[in-house]
Amino acid sequence: MNIKQLTYVAAVVQNGSLSAAAKNLYVTVQAVSKAISDLERELGHDLFVRENRGMQPTPFGREFYGRASDVVSCFDDLAEFARSYDDRCGQPRALRLALNTPPFTGNEVVRHNSAALIESQLGIDVTIDLLAGEAGMEALLKGEYDALVTIGTVRHPGTECHVIGTVPLGIMMSKDHPLASHEMVSLADLVPYPIALSSLWLAASNETASAIFRERAYDLKFVEVDFSNIHQHFREGGLSIAVGISAFGKANPLTTLRLLVPEDAVTTTICLVGLEGKALSVPSTIGNMLKTIL
Repeated sequence: MNIKQLTYVAAVVQNGSLSAAAKNLYVTVQAVSKAISDLERELGHDLFVRENRGMQPTPFGREFYGRASDVVSCFDDLAEFARSYDDRCGQPRALRLALNTPPFTGNEVVRHNSAALIESQLGIDVTIDLLAGEAGMEALLKGEYDALVTIGTVRHPGTECHVIGTVPLGIMMSKDHPLASHEMVSLADLVPYPIALSSLWLAASNETASAIFRERAYDLKFVEVDFSNIHQHFREGGLSIAVGISAFGKANPLTTLRLLVPEDAVTTTICLVGLEGKALSVPSTIGNMLKTIL
């Protein structure tokens, strides 16, 4: 039994389904399902009844959840104490970053490798979580993270945004999409197809890719999409704006990435967003590493 399993149990009870719990935790449904199945085998009891409309706790599961939620809360309090202790003593030893983007295939590897590289250079513990949209900003304002890493400039009261680089943008699509046969695509090519917009909050708070594209081609069709179900959008012929780096295009065998033709090429910024008046002590170092990774 471990704290991750207890966290997943609590999330499923609170959200009512594996998919909703996985979405809130920014992990895969398979990861939650396996952790709970392993725990049930260890305990010798079923924790949930799996129904078409979701997951309902068994009588044992309800009692187990009551105790597990207390343990998770205590663990979170203990972790926060440990994280903040050196800060209070003026000796920061940990850096908590959140990648403020919609979920994408392979993000776990990107975040792990990025954190490991920064740790090796700074000699401090580094965590990089995936926390999209408004949830990321709320967590930053509560002090749960030292900075957000954003694609696009963020303007939000109480924060400061530091541009650390730029990246090209491309178009993600299914491998059998009509545009997948093109070596590169133009903005005009995109007009017939719906383009995923991950969050109305992002559109309002960020200098997002969608805003940049709209300035260049006003007749593009943007639709709000739940990125936990992005592959359904792709199956229906939809597109998504993505960082134009080949590694992202190869992360999923069902999708592919196409860059824009030179005359329509679009770039956006990589930024570090922190609390106003609380500057990061090593922003340039982090920025240079993230530019290398992204």
